Amino acid sequence: MKILGAIGFLSRIPVKVNIDPSKVVGDFPAVGYLSGGLYIFIFYLMGRSWPIIVGAIFINYLIFNAFHFDGLLDTADAFLSQKDRQKKLEIMKMGNSGPMAILTGVLYMMIFAFVLEKSSFITILAASVFGRYAMVFVAYISKPARREGLGASIFPVKLSSLIRSSVYLIPFLFFPKIVLSLLVGLACVTGLKFLSNRLIGGFTGDTLGATEEIGVISVMIGRFFLG
Repeated sequence: MKILGAIGFLSRIPVKVNIDPSKVVGDFPAVGYLSGGLYIFIFYLMGRSWPIIVGAIFINYLIFNAFHFDGLLDTADAFLSQKDRQKKLEIMKMGNSGPMAILTGVLYMMIFAFVLEKSSFITILAASVFGRYAMVFVAYISKPARREGLGASIFPVKLSSLIRSSVYLIPFLFFPKIVLSLLVGLACVTGLKFLSNRLIGGFTGDTLGATEEIGVISVMIGRFFLG
C-alpha cells in the first residue's frame, strides 16, 4: 500500500489510495524502478536513435519527471538570482520560468540526452532509483525552509524511512562502477543540500525536485567518466 502511495505521489499514474507523504516517503525509490524501467523497455524494443531518445524522455517526463524538472527550473531561477533569502523563496513559489531557468533547462536536457544514449540499462535503472532515494536522503539530513508546501509535508523523515529507501539500492551494490557512480551522485546532492541551506535555510518541494534531477544525471555522468 505504501508503494502505491509513493507511485501516486510522485507520478501521474492514477492510484486510488489515500496518500500521506510522510508515511510513503521511504518507498520513493520504487518509482525510480518504474521510470528507469520505462526507458529500458522503450530502448529494448525500439533501439536508441535520437528520435527514440527524445520521445522516451518526453514520455517519461510526462508520467514521472515533469514536476521534478519544474523544481529544477524554479530552483535555478531562485539560487542564481541576486535576491535575499525571502525573495528567493518567493521566486520559487511564483514558479515563473526566467532566463536562468530556461538556460538551466536547456543545458540539462542536452547533457541528459547525451548520457542517456551512452548509458547501459543497469546505469539508467540505478540513476532513476537513486534520484528518488536522494530526495529521501536530503530531506532526512535537512529541514524545510517553509512551514507549508511539499517539503514540509514529508518532514520529518524518520530513520526507518531512510533505511527502507536504502534497501532499494541493494541490487546495484554488486556492480563496483555503479557503486562509485552512486557515490558521485551522493556527493552532488549533498552539495546541493548545503547550498540550499545557505541560500534559503532548508529545502522546499522545488529543491527536492531539483535534488532528484541532479541525482539522476550525476550518476549517469559519473558512470560515463568511469568508462
